[in-house]
Amino acid sequence: MLYRIAKVLNVRIDDLFDDDNAWESSAPAVSDAVPVVLPPLDTEADAGALKAAHVVCQSVAEQVLALEDLCGAVKMAGIPLYVPFTPTEAGAEHLAARVRQNLGIGNAIVYDYLELFENAGLCVVFMKMPADCETFCAYDHLKRNAFFFINSLLTKQPELQMYRLVFELGRIYWHTRTLYGTVEAQAAVAGEPVLDEAQFACRFATCFLMPAGAVLTSVCQLGLTSNARTWAMLLRLKKRYGVSVQSFVLRLQELKLSCGDILMDSPRRYHRKSVNDPFYVVDSEPGGFRPQLAMNGRLGDLLRQAAQKAGKNQKAVNALKRGLRQNGVKLEG
Repeated sequence: MLYRIAKVLNVRIDDLFDDDNAWESSAPAVSDAVPVVLPPLDTEADAGALKAAHVVCQSVAEQVLALEDLCGAVKMAGIPLYVPFTPTEAGAEHLAARVRQNLGIGNAIVYDYLELFENAGLCVVFMKMPADCETFCAYDHLKRNAFFFINSLLTKQPELQMYRLVFELGRIYWHTRTLYGTVEAQAAVAGEPVLDEAQFACRFATCFLMPAGAVLTSVCQLGLTSNARTWAMLLRLKKRYGVSVQSFVLRLQELKLSCGDILMDSPRRYHRKSVNDPFYVVDSEPGGFRPQLAMNGRLGDLLRQAAQKAGKNQKAVNALKRGLRQNGVKLEG
């Protein structure tokens, strides 16, 4: 039975008996050749589910690296994943602007962040995860690249998936700051509240997905006043940014573009898993106003390229394809 479980997870049987917490500071150091999965944040998953997800994410990351080897693909990110910042709201907004600039989009509205991130060399994988596990991220020290693992079972909440992807990107920058930066030299400005990692990543996601300049332009170009912002108009506007109505309204309130009494919750609240969640999706948002995500498109391209290069000897390619599917990664064909 243990052998069958390990085979499905594509891990060693020994991994199932490892009682150490992989995220404890006392845990054995991971080789620089292996991407490091960062400790999860904002999750209600139990310890068993988190451990299983950690093992699977680590396995998938190694399989993707092996697949890139077969293709001869570039493994390094096309944008810098270390940018100095201060752990404040202003620091998060500045970092979001810098990252958008590095991606070449400035304040432009982007309809497909998955394509944008993958073109920048970042690895995004949609896969089945245990209950209450939404996303994980990993940093590849050797290649200076990042992996993002997103729960594919949340397909009815693409806004949440997109937010969690950018949330985890903010965590990557938080991680590299601790690795390469001098934290003391990046202390916050006196009097400005210092954010923790989860607060910072949430703030980064808000500013990245809804840049102040872009939101102001959208509202001003339409000549919208507070009273003119109907539910139908909010649905159309929020679709441009790939976010939920609630997150868009909170951003409007924050930018002093009040939306009346549609939503009165404070945009400064960072608590998730509640009605105050900035990216909470209301059930009444119609499907036609939800973003469409093309899952695992780059993985499919890599598999096709690897198969073409392999010619008649498809054994290695088929083994990787089988391993990815066993780990819950949905692949075309």
